Amino acid sequence: MTRQQADHSPFVLALIDGDGAVFTEALLRAGADGGSDAAHKLHSEIRNHILDVYEGAAGSWAIMVHIYANLEGLSRKLASVGIIKSPQELHVFARAFSLHQPLFNFIDVGSGKERADHKIKEMMRVFISNIQCKHLIFGGCHDNGYLPNLDPYKHDPALANRISLLETTPATAGFISLKFKTVNFTSVFRSDELPDYRLPPPPSQAPAPVKTVSPVQTIASPQSATSPLSNGLRSATPTTTSSSWATVGKSGMTGKSISIAPTKPKEKKFVFLNAYDQRIDEKLAKVERGALERFHAKIAKQKMCNEYHLKGACTLGPTCPYGHGEKLSPVDRLALQHKARNIPCTFLSDCREVNCYYGHNCPYDECTRGDNCYFSMTHDMDRVRQFHFACPS
Repeated sequence: MTRQQADHSPFVLALIDGDGAVFTEALLRAGADGGSDAAHKLHSEIRNHILDVYEGAAGSWAIMVHIYANLEGLSRKLASVGIIKSPQELHVFARAFSLHQPLFNFIDVGSGKERADHKIKEMMRVFISNIQCKHLIFGGCHDNGYLPNLDPYKHDPALANRISLLETTPATAGFISLKFKTVNFTSVFRSDELPDYRLPPPPSQAPAPVKTVSPVQTIASPQSATSPLSNGLRSATPTTTSSSWATVGKSGMTGKSISIAPTKPKEKKFVFLNAYDQRIDEKLAKVERGALERFHAKIAKQKMCNEYHLKGACTLGPTCPYGHGEKLSPVDRLALQHKARNIPCTFLSDCREVNCYYGHNCPYDECTRGDNCYFSMTHDMDRVRQFHFACPS
């Protein structure tokens, strides 16, 4: 290809790992409008960056964007931390993003650690040597696994000058040492990592209490706050009925004591994670066949309420269509746990709720149902526990 032919159809290519470079919450929550707005903003950001680097005719170069992500896993993650209301919203966002710009594609690569990596590495290898590709923007500075593929280019000034690193979350030291151009598109991508769990809403601002002065006659003196007992000891019960901090802390009463001994810390609860931050369910103890058959005979007449028997409370109360009643025996409760584990959790391996009784991966070590299994997408999961995630109380 001659230089004249190469200059005839020049373009810029952005390769972005969408599992690490996440759009801002405002864009994601806007659904389809957010997707088209994200495409428009990203196009403008890239255009401005290219003009800063090359000036002149670079403003007419075509801009091509490929975002690779595990759409199902990312959508569940975003829903689990409250950024979007349901996983479906990300699919709507991604579709609008791709439709708004003819050369923009939001590509679902499915589950698996290396799938997005492999796509981006191969696309980079092919296009970096394409002289029509005037510049390449790499958006994967959160993952050191890309470093071996980028490192060779730093020794070739002609190639190094054609690469920019898109920094969303802070780039690691390995990417900084490459000394490529860096760029931030803060109007498009969030600059911090996704939270591990849904953040609580800010506390409501309660009106400040009105300060009042109690009548003099209601304030008990130390002597009147206690009464003599027959054995000569003083009663530990004050006669005043007030128990506010003003009376307990500042009245000088000695009869009522407040313990300042450290309270016993609550037992930490956690879920197990594999090396890829995917939740691994703990194995349940087995239930004998006879006990299991008796349990199924019971629930044939009245299905048990999972919330009531496995969590301890049901918000539906008397209107709940499932059985509450007496506390289940340990064997029956275990059988109910097994039954609930066969129902996939909405967030599967992204769930971090410690008391979630649903299944987060296939309960069978060697499942024979294949694609017919409700947990088929988890069959290739790494089941080795590497971490435990401490859940908020």
